[in-house]
Amino acid sequence: MGAYNNRGNAKFSLDKHREAIADYDRAIELNPDAAEAYYNRGIVKSDSDDHSGAMVDYDRALELNPKNSKAYFNRGTIKLLLRDNSAAIADFDLALELKPDFADAYYNRGKAKADLNEHNEVIADYDRVLELKPDFVDAYYNRGQAYASLKDKEKARRDFLKARELVEPSGNAQSLNLIDEALSELDNGNNNRS
Repeated sequence: MGAYNNRGNAKFSLDKHREAIADYDRAIELNPDAAEAYYNRGIVKSDSDDHSGAMVDYDRALELNPKNSKAYFNRGTIKLLLRDNSAAIADFDLALELKPDFADAYYNRGKAKADLNEHNEVIADYDRVLELKPDFVDAYYNRGQAYASLKDKEKARRDFLKARELVEPSGNAQSLNLIDEALSELDNGNNNRS
């Protein structure tokens, strides 16, 4: 089982998705309780935009190993993509119970809560992200959007400017334009984003 799982990982790293899935299938055939093979196959299926297949694999992986914080995170991320925000939040909560310093789980949970207009909770999640990853540009930007939704222009501006400061060295024009647009909307009182 381990050899097929490992070979599947190698094939996935080479973007050979069908071959990787075939190896995970074989690993599962040899050991139907191979939680890691279900988890890894879920990753490949998700990367191939087979979200329903990935969900089935993450469900099975979690039945076999309910302590896999990354499986909860990945399943929650798919639910977030599918706009099932409450279910996504539940999965991110479970991931965070298992791994309280999981910055990406706080980040994605914040995104799901933003879609539900839970702006104070969004801010709390992004506060935690920034404690763990102080240079996480998107967390500053998204927290700024949450502050703007709460009409706290000063804190929104502070976060947008910090995001801009972090992006400037890269010269990423798309990100800089997005931040500048948010600042302009803030100045014009037109901030309707969440």
